Amino acid sequence: MSEQNNDVGRSARGLHQAMSGLAGPLSSGVSPPLDFTAAPRAAGEARSVLILGAGVGGLTAAYELGRLGYRCTVLEPQQRAGGRNRTARAGDELYELDDTGVPVRTHTCDFDPGLYLNLGPGRIPYHHRRVLRYCAELQVKLEPYVMETTANVLHRTGHTPPEAPWRNRRIANDTRGHLAALLSATLDTDDEQSELLRNLLRKFGDLDEEGKYAGSTRSGYAEPVEVDEFPTPAAPPLALADLVASEFWDYSFYQPVDHLWQATMFQPVGGMDKIVEALTKTITGQYDVAVELGAEVTGIRLTDAGVEVNYVQRGQTRTETADLCVSNIPLPVLNKLTLTGFSPEFRHSVGLVGFAPTCKVGWQANRRFWEDDRNQIYGGISWTDHPITQMWYPSNDYFSETGTLTGAYNFADNALDLGKREPADRLRFAQEGGAQLHREFNDRGTVPVELGVSIAWHKVPHQLGGWADWDPSDPDHMLAYKQLLQPEGNGSFYVVGDQASPLPGWQEGAMMSAQYVVAQILGLLPRTAPDTVQVPDATALTQGLV
Repeated sequence: MSEQNNDVGRSARGLHQAMSGLAGPLSSGVSPPLDFTAAPRAAGEARSVLILGAGVGGLTAAYELGRLGYRCTVLEPQQRAGGRNRTARAGDELYELDDTGVPVRTHTCDFDPGLYLNLGPGRIPYHHRRVLRYCAELQVKLEPYVMETTANVLHRTGHTPPEAPWRNRRIANDTRGHLAALLSATLDTDDEQSELLRNLLRKFGDLDEEGKYAGSTRSGYAEPVEVDEFPTPAAPPLALADLVASEFWDYSFYQPVDHLWQATMFQPVGGMDKIVEALTKTITGQYDVAVELGAEVTGIRLTDAGVEVNYVQRGQTRTETADLCVSNIPLPVLNKLTLTGFSPEFRHSVGLVGFAPTCKVGWQANRRFWEDDRNQIYGGISWTDHPITQMWYPSNDYFSETGTLTGAYNFADNALDLGKREPADRLRFAQEGGAQLHREFNDRGTVPVELGVSIAWHKVPHQLGGWADWDPSDPDHMLAYKQLLQPEGNGSFYVVGDQASPLPGWQEGAMMSAQYVVAQILGLLPRTAPDTVQVPDATALTQGLV
């Protein structure tokens, strides 16, 4: 076997370990992305493929299969591709299901031309090698995404004043200074090791020569620098008792140092949907791939010859057949379809795992107040115990006149409660939460309510949630996850998407899953999963909670 094929084999094995969890539950960068153009082709292999759903997983599968010569048709129920990769722009209409299950329009985006807001994925970590590789191949321009700056703030009711939340730099450095001083006080010997530790703690916590902490310029100056007056060296330190009482660490304060995130990541220039746009343009323009929008699948039947799919498009019931079928349909949606010829184990697995509720609220601000002399925030995230949970500041178009903010991104019960509210009430509620971080939210001229949008992903048609809510402590989830890693119908039906990957909620997971399925189709990977698989922890992977 050639060295090139050896590389393909090693990559395939690494992908298999990552998908099944054998390489660890958080294995996003375990294996290099597969280059399928170097893979051996099996004689007499199937040629026609139906791909159900034009989310990132489905589009990636179409991209890889299309450039290998497969005839692919992508059926997408919405009038747009992308799935949960959605960027809101002026004129976009948002729909959610009402209490009777009927789609109703919730918002028409009225942002100024050129402004946008990522309602789904919004950042790309450096170790998401597949996403970065596809962006390079498809010439999707990237720019830094800033997740944390020392100017970001944290609000905790009863601990931080509503109009004076604590700065990130004060929390981080005052906590470190206090803890370093406490540890230094325990070093009561004069041996060489203790002296080295004392020197480390002086630098680590910015302690004085006596090992005491009295504040640090790391936490900021007490007063602004003036030309004729030397500034007060540091703001008065926050008391350790106040810091401990606030329990700030339970509000994602340390999330940016987790490997899953970083203080700086990447984002596509112009919006996350540039990835979808590039994938769609490439597969339809260069390969034998058709993308049919407004095509809602109603039933799937496995046959001896392959797969038969029924769908409705423009009011007409249609049927398509193919040798293979790759489903990117979210599991809660797939569970509602008529499935014929599938194993009982598969049907049970599809219905077993729900999708997590999650909401976002976004605003156009007519003045980038967060960048003014008082706030001095350029990107990053501020955190609050208000149900909005967090606020994202834009990492693009600095110093321009207007901009957009992610004014809420929440999960679980907070998302369910926010999603129950009428759209106008969501915006009012989110403004109240935003005002606890920035008083400018009380000024409707600065943040007009009519320039806000919201989305409750668990109520979005054809989506019904943010991501598969996998729980590794549930033994039934292990059986279900394993089931989704292997095809049905003697190798004719496959499931893709972040829902069937070790990274639920991330585009890297969707692309990893698509590569895994393509490798199975090509015979590079077995079509049966290992006896034991590691179920991903969806909560930890999307919220950073432990």
